[in-house]
Amino acid sequence: KQWYQRRVRGQDTKTHYTWRIQPLPYPLSNYKISVENSTIFVRTENKKYFKKLRIEDMDRFELPLIVKHVNCAHANSTLMISYEKPKNVLQLEQAIYSELCKVKPIQDGDMDSCKQQ
Repeated sequence: KQWYQRRVRGQDTKTHYTWRIQPLPYPLSNYKISVENSTIFVRTENKKYFKKLRIEDMDRFELPLIVKHVNCAHANSTLMISYEKPKNVLQLEQAIYSELCKVKPIQDGDMDSCKQQ
């Protein structure tokens, strides 16, 4: 048998936390996605794969994970898992983004404020 190195890539989008796990060639019905405490568990029925996924923002805010916010899809040997961001996190990210928009960038060549001694 050929050994496949599983890759887990996490991504933080505007409204969801997402993970892509590949290659996982089994059909979607073979996967069991469960939530315990602040961890999402991915298991296969044939016990060929097991993975823990954590969301640091949820730990930081001490928010519990809700099972109905977990979505799962499978295509092209890739398992895609997403978790909908809570309103608290969305509001904080919007506040941070609005503060960052207020900051004016330094123009190229404007190095007067960074003189070396």
